Amino acid sequence: MAPTGSSDGTANYCKALYDMFKDDADIRACPIVDYPTIPSRLFKYYYRHKPLAEAIKKADIVHINGYTAMGTAQALYLAHHYDKQVIYTAHWHPFQYLRHPFLGKTFFNVIIKPLVRRCAQKVVAINNEDLAFFKAFHPHVVQIPHWYAAEEPASHIAKKKNMILFIGRIDDPVKSISTLYGLPKGKYEVHCVGRGALTTRPDFIQHVNLSDEGLGRLYDEASLVVIPSQYEAFSYVALEAMSHGTPVVMSNRVRIADYLLGIRGYSVFKYNDDTDFLKKVETTIGSTVDRQAIKDLFAPERIGLYYKKIYSE
Repeated sequence: MAPTGSSDGTANYCKALYDMFKDDADIRACPIVDYPTIPSRLFKYYYRHKPLAEAIKKADIVHINGYTAMGTAQALYLAHHYDKQVIYTAHWHPFQYLRHPFLGKTFFNVIIKPLVRRCAQKVVAINNEDLAFFKAFHPHVVQIPHWYAAEEPASHIAKKKNMILFIGRIDDPVKSISTLYGLPKGKYEVHCVGRGALTTRPDFIQHVNLSDEGLGRLYDEASLVVIPSQYEAFSYVALEAMSHGTPVVMSNRVRIADYLLGIRGYSVFKYNDDTDFLKKVETTIGSTVDRQAIKDLFAPERIGLYYKKIYSE
């Protein structure tokens, strides 16, 4: 179960988890359904009770994803009420990086945290900070990274030595696209994939509604992907880029770096430090990526075994 209106990362995670097990011989994944919801100013949304309850009754294990929405609390409560095994993944962000830090912290501590303690048999953490946060109050926390079925880069597509790629919601301050405007004008060809109002610059090119094939081509052509985000609990963009053989420059708040120590093909700059960002761009663009290490570390077959273990327990 994914939260309504979830971020792209959470939605991608839920879809990928379903795809991993939809044809599995041992685990039958129920299709992802958008259960009817009622919007709420105070609690974002909550589910209509009957369809949510009926869906939960059919399952043996309910894997709930969400952080600061009443729908998450509702799903935790109902799964416990119907005596289901509950796995919980928060896709946690530090409270200070939420859009409404005080409200988010209060809601989590007063409503979500007691339910997680009482209702969830296992908590899945995605990064080191996430793991430490939940281990402080829950006895059964497992850290599992995301995964990606790496494809070979298109051999007929040559990399453009000065091409930089950014992927994310352009109007979302968390994605920090403003960092890119510190790049010297005309030195790079900067491609931005995402919706929103992009500040006009002759060296910036925006792409909206790209197909998977079109996005894959950009990954193959780029000599660098930049992720200047204020916070990312993981980063599918970094994983996809490196799987395509494209190096990455990311802020020190992008938590996929927890898994990349010793692997070639990325560098980290101090968030909001323009000088450090420019330095890392210059030293990383066009560098070699250890694709095989990325492929092995984040292989779906490997990660799937961890999920089978926690589901079976």
